[in-house]
Amino acid sequence: MSFTVYGEHPNGAGHSKFDRATALGAVFKATNLVSDGWKDVHISDQENMIYWPAQFDQLHVMSQPSA
Repeated sequence: MSFTVYGEHPNGAGHSKFDRATALGAVFKATNLVSDGWKDVHISDQENMIYWPAQFDQLHVMSQPSA
């Protein structure tokens, strides 16, 4: 499943999007953007489900291998 990370640059330079192949990659990118001061950071999956920072842990759980 592919994921897209969206965010608004902190200096007001507009919106950007970053494609990631895995949920874990998307969470890492989104977390980095949030810590760098980006606004409105969220992740969308290929089924158009949107995950906001409070839901990033749900994506992290999805990325864990099944036992």
